[in-house]
Amino acid sequence: MVGSRDYAYYKEHAQDVKLDDITSSERNKNIIQKLRDGDSEFTSLYILDDDRNGEDDEFIVLEGDDLGWLGYFIGESKTLKLLRLSCNPPPPIGLLEGICRNRSIQSLEVKNEIADTTFLHLTPFFSNNKNLTSFTLGCDGMGSDLCAQYFVVALVKCDSLTHLCFEGGADGCQFGDDAFNNILRVLHSQSELERLSLNAHYTVGEGYATLSNTLRLGGMGKLRVLDLIYSDVDDEGLQSMVAGISHCRSLVELNLPSNNQITVTGLRTLSGFFQSESCRLESLGLGGVVMDDEGAIVLATGLATYKPLKHLDISGNDIGDEGIAALVSGLTIAANTSLETLRLSRNPFTIAGIRSLSTLIQSERSCLKLLDLGSIRNGDNEEVAVILANALTNNTSLMNLGLGYDISEARGVTFSKLLCDTSSINNIYSSNHTLEVIGDIEYDRETTNDEVLKYLVLNRNTRCLNPIDRGLVPMCKILIHHPDLTDMKPFYKWKLKVLPLMVKWFQKAGACQDYFEESVDVFQRRELSAMYKFIRGVPMLAADGYWSQQLKQIHVKKRNFEEVEKKQLLAILEKKRKLEEEEMQVLDRLSG
Repeated sequence: MVGSRDYAYYKEHAQDVKLDDITSSERNKNIIQKLRDGDSEFTSLYILDDDRNGEDDEFIVLEGDDLGWLGYFIGESKTLKLLRLSCNPPPPIGLLEGICRNRSIQSLEVKNEIADTTFLHLTPFFSNNKNLTSFTLGCDGMGSDLCAQYFVVALVKCDSLTHLCFEGGADGCQFGDDAFNNILRVLHSQSELERLSLNAHYTVGEGYATLSNTLRLGGMGKLRVLDLIYSDVDDEGLQSMVAGISHCRSLVELNLPSNNQITVTGLRTLSGFFQSESCRLESLGLGGVVMDDEGAIVLATGLATYKPLKHLDISGNDIGDEGIAALVSGLTIAANTSLETLRLSRNPFTIAGIRSLSTLIQSERSCLKLLDLGSIRNGDNEEVAVILANALTNNTSLMNLGLGYDISEARGVTFSKLLCDTSSINNIYSSNHTLEVIGDIEYDRETTNDEVLKYLVLNRNTRCLNPIDRGLVPMCKILIHHPDLTDMKPFYKWKLKVLPLMVKWFQKAGACQDYFEESVDVFQRRELSAMYKFIRGVPMLAADGYWSQQLKQIHVKKRNFEEVEKKQLLAILEKKRKLEEEEMQVLDRLSG
């Protein structure tokens, strides 16, 4: 299975060796053939010990595979960009020596059982391959501190990494504390590092203090993302980390999910960091840290004075209605115009929390593009749909709405009307044309309600046609329900001035042809039909105008006649009054 010859031998026989003799399967043979031929499309190689996905780039190591030859062709490759080693037993020296000659690999993933001397043999690869930017080390089968020492030597030799990831297994990283601390200490040499991931590394507080000290001293000056996922970070560890990252002005993303030892004390430290001038975070992941209402209130205090945050994940916690209300209040106080993603699924808030969130959605300053709510506890899903639909009526930013349940027929009517109110052309235009996904975002399940899905897909596809001008979306919806602008009466008041506007409207709406899958001729018939209906209605408009004018003139004559009649009546009454006065005077004299 393992070839062990010198480089000169491989080079001399490379073109003549029979691939059937050094491989165990047709797929492995094809892989070596592509490497030998320099296939420009063959850029990824996965060396595995079992058939994972049946892909063409998976080399499954079996009896009959000469890994020395595989290593040689890897070393000679100029097109290979990604290499993953995920096979047991540890890779043989012949394979490692071949890898060390490669200069094209940009991403190396070592996830198999590692021998003590593996990194001793890989050191030349790290020091000589200046194209290497990403390295992932799976520690599931690694328990030797000697191996860690050799890895430190290899890491010091490499100055081109931008992404370094340590992935622990089910029992966490099996390096000893001292060995792992030594690895953390040499990270100061990684001046180009932009992302550091320590996943499932159950290190003690001293480890986080070591990493914090590296950051404080200016190491990893370009670090933008720090992942500490499922790594037993507690309050003390978080305090150490905050002390370090406060000196790292380039850090914009901090992920701390599944660290369930973080309490209100740790969150208070983090909240204080948000209120400091040194904070530059744009993304914060706190999913699954068992944050309750008190913790949410503490976090909201920090967010109330911090505007740059774009992404916040606090899913999988214990946040109820009080905590949700505090977060909404904090974001509102901050007039937060940057928050684009808010993940709240798997929290026990009820419909009262939805009402609080609706005020955030309705805010004119809202920039939310994704809101993941999950299932609502003790809530009437029909009422939830109505609250959300009302909040989204005038929202022009939210594109993804996460609900932990599918949309029923009743809820479908509510959301369908939100997306396209077909009662009139004006109401269609005023509908929501931004929302593109409604469903269970966490599990990537979109709604199965056909009517709602139709409009969501239309919003999504039309945006792809023209990502700058959203006005195309309502045009397509109008043409679905009013193929040739059926009701012309609203346009009559502009008379013939509307014709050039109508021509321009249809020219712009021509992009909708791709959605309707119509030919140019068929679409032009819509335009001609609309113009014909308008022109046909114009004479009726003129006739109505003539008789309206005649009626106005009659009303004027009638008013004039009534005015004359009124004056004549007043004159008669005045004469009658004078005659009555004269009559009274005559009667007075007769009686006297």
